[in-house]
Amino acid sequence: MRSIIPYEQNPALRETAREIPIDDIGSTRIQHLIEEMKDLLSNEVYGVALAASQLGEPLRLFIVSGKALARGTRNAKDEPAKADEPATALPDQVYINPVIIKTSRGKKDKHEGCLSVRGKWGIVPRAEKMTLRAYNERGEEFTRGASGFLAHIFQHEMDHLDGILYIDKAKELYDEEPEDE
Repeated sequence: MRSIIPYEQNPALRETAREIPIDDIGSTRIQHLIEEMKDLLSNEVYGVALAASQLGEPLRLFIVSGKALARGTRNAKDEPAKADEPATALPDQVYINPVIIKTSRGKKDKHEGCLSVRGKWGIVPRAEKMTLRAYNERGEEFTRGASGFLAHIFQHEMDHLDGILYIDKAKELYDEEPEDE
């Protein structure tokens, strides 16, 4: 089983990821990579998404966690649970060869972290709304619009596919608070 590689040890995080040929989406190699990514993401308490580049595979592929989608805008341990959050996770969402179709002009500062940059958080200006076109794990093309939290996730993951880390864009960086014992 692969693992999420820390950014200091992962040159793929600084590469522009390659498109996956549409005919290869159903291949054993790509399907196995998607399953490994889903498994890794399911083990991350605060992880909301994962790009293939984070595993050392510079491919245009990312997955958004269904459990992250279920908890809405809460993406960090310092944000309290909300009473109306669904009790069960939604299905993970797979985005292959995503392309940004539209991004709003309005930006908002967002609290952000990364599974490849453990122990740090930052404040990053992100567009409030955006639309992507991509392929799912079955090779079907779809378009997805998003606002708020999901738009934030899309931008973070698209940056990964372009060799950019949130620490490159952060207006402010700070160390994670230690867990209370």
